[in-house]
This record gives sequence, structure tokens and C-alpha cells, in this order.
Amino acid sequence: MTHRIMKRQNGAALILTILVISMLTVIVFDFFHSAWTQTALASSYANDTKAFFAIRSGQAVARKVLMEDKRNNINRDSLDEEWAQGSIPLPIDNDYVFISIKDEAGKFNINSMTSSRGYHQERRIAIFKRLLEQLKIDSNMADAIVDWLDPGSEPLPGGAEDGYYMTLKNPYRPKNSWLDSIDELYMVKGMTYKIMEKLKPHITVWSEGRMNVNTATKAVLMSLDDSMTEELAKGIMLLRLTTPLNKTTDIKKVQGMAPIYPRIALDIAVKSDFYMVESSVTIGENSKTMQAVYKRKTNNVKTLYRKIF
Repeated sequence: MTHRIMKRQNGAALILTILVISMLTVIVFDFFHSAWTQTALASSYANDTKAFFAIRSGQAVARKVLMEDKRNNINRDSLDEEWAQGSIPLPIDNDYVFISIKDEAGKFNINSMTSSRGYHQERRIAIFKRLLEQLKIDSNMADAIVDWLDPGSEPLPGGAEDGYYMTLKNPYRPKNSWLDSIDELYMVKGMTYKIMEKLKPHITVWSEGRMNVNTATKAVLMSLDDSMTEELAKGIMLLRLTTPLNKTTDIKKVQGMAPIYPRIALDIAVKSDFYMVESSVTIGENSKTMQAVYKRKTNNVKTLYRKIF
């Protein structure tokens, strides 16, 4: 009888020991998991913070490059200059921040299709419609954007005003004013991600309106006039590659451009003070990118737009 009792007690003690060890194992595992998680989070936070300051440093370097270019007092801004040399690597400890600078004046300014008072600028609207044709985008997109910009309530044939936007599932009113950023175009009737991806390299809302022929894309060059051909656009791009244009009349050096020049003289330039700067970095598993648009002045640069993602 005593032997049976002792056997039962030993069995209970064994079970209790196993339970205690199991509980201790769970506690220790939870402790180490929590410690590992906290360490990982701390490391991620440190890398995220480092990445943030790295891309800011990249922006600061880009601003200095732009200001140094301004001090050179060259009468043009072209793709042979330091700021335009593709992705520039900037060493930060054992990592690199990559900086790219692009001239916003080499693009078509969407806002230029209406005046500051909202009047339609037919010459600029025609340029944009030709740009849409070059990009194989429905020309009705131009009407829709102009209606979004102008203060009028009567829609253009391919456009839309309150009567369309207020009947949507989540209704809103058109802006009836200039855009503050390209992303606002997603609100416009007919705009899709696919269309936006085609448009983005060629459009802006940050420039004086005239397009810099030293930096403009081929599609933008071909949209300047009905008589512009791919051959003429390539001729301009070849000319600026070998001899950047110092004044707008230099464009007449391209065979066939002399009769076109008077019609595009008010729409082109050879200089710019508006630039998009993108700085990006990857530290550990943390990637960060900052996009900023600057207006370059005589002694400084003014930030017009900034986005981090």
C-alpha cells in the first residue's frame, strides 16, 4: 500500500516538474522573442532614421549643385551640365544615396492651358492635344483637364463640370483653378493610372510655362507645332547634344526649323530655374525616397513641393 502511494506521489511530482519546466520554457521563449522583437524594432527604427537623414542630405547636396550651376552665369541649362548627369551616388558611411535632378521646364506645364484669370489659352491647349496624340492618349483628356482648371460651368465637348462630378458615388466639385501638384489629375474625369504613367515624364505644374528645348523630351518637342516631325525633333536633340542652344533663335540651325520658329517663339526657352530632385537610399531593409521641386533664385532655392515615400 505504501509502495503504491509513493509511486503515485512520484508520478505526480514528475508531472508537476514537467509542467513547471514547460511553463519556464514558454516564459523564457517569450522573453527571448520579446527581446529579439524589441532589438529588431530598434534596429529598424535606427535604419529608418538614418535613411531619412540620408535622403535629406542628398537633397541638400542637390541644392548646392543647382546653386553652383547658377553661379556659373551660363545663358542656358542643358543636359551636358553637372546636374543632368543621371543618378549621382553620394556615399553615406557604408551606403549610398542616389540623387537625380531633372529640369521641370523641359516638360509641358498643364496649368498654362488657362491664364491666371481662367481664360483658355488656345495655343497651349493645341500643344497639349498634340502631346496626347504623340502619347496615344484620347484627346478628350485635354478638354477634361481644361474644364478642371477653368472657372466656367459649361463643359467642353470632351470635358466635365459640376454636372458630372456631383453625380459620382462620392461627389466633389472641380477645382476651377491651377493644379498644385500632378497627382491632382487623378481627380479629373477619365484619368487613370495607365494614362498618368504615360504623361508624367512630359508634364509639370512647376515652370514659367515656356519649354526648355535643351532638355525637352522628343514628345514635347514634336507637340510644339503641327509642322514638327520626328526628324525635326531628332535634329534639335542632336544639335543640343553637340552644341546646346544659348538662345531660342539657335533652333533655326536645324534644317527646316526657320519657318516654324516664329510660331513657337513664345513657347520655348533655353534656360530653367525649376528642378525636380529625387534622392533615395536603402539601409538594411529600409528604403526611403524623397522627391522635391525647387525654384532656383539668385542666392537660394525655394521648396515648392516635397514628398517622402
